Amino acid sequence: MTLEERIQRLEDIEEIRYLQAKYQRCLDSRDYDGLAKCFTVDASSSYCDGKKVFHSRDEILNFLMKSMSLSMPSGHFIHGGEIDWINPTLAKAKWYLEDHLHHKKFLIQLHGSAVYDVTYQKIDGHWKISFIGYTRGYEYAELRGPINLLSFKKANLIKQTKEKKEDELGLYGKRFRHKEYKKKKHE
Repeated sequence: MTLEERIQRLEDIEEIRYLQAKYQRCLDSRDYDGLAKCFTVDASSSYCDGKKVFHSRDEILNFLMKSMSLSMPSGHFIHGGEIDWINPTLAKAKWYLEDHLHHKKFLIQLHGSAVYDVTYQKIDGHWKISFIGYTRGYEYAELRGPINLLSFKKANLIKQTKEKKEDELGLYGKRFRHKEYKKKKHE
């Protein structure tokens, strides 16, 4: 590599670091316009250990807007940054993620860790995220207060009922049907 190519590579790596930090900031501040600028139009994602897969920037943003509401403040902190510069228009990285979420209504605190896998493309001179996903290391939820615990259980039952209708073979559906069967059996 020439000196100019090496300098360009270092500048690209710094722009990727900036882009990933911007993604985290926009996510936590609910700046969806800024977040949209972080992605390629045809970006894809694999959140929640591959359970939430999306195939365009619009699908990703729609999911994030629904799941990251203002009633759940969050902090997503990235560490490290193993950036592999592949060529002048393609790079991949692994980032260690530590996240904290607080659900105001139910007073639930979530804390966890994960490893992001991210692919970046340089388009029109700017780096963008073309793929983002993570694999969970651990996740810990803490429920605080008996009144809020009861509210959470009620909301969870409503969620389970909805999931039963959406996915008759799902885990929640099996649990719910089993309870109904036991109830009918004893009547």
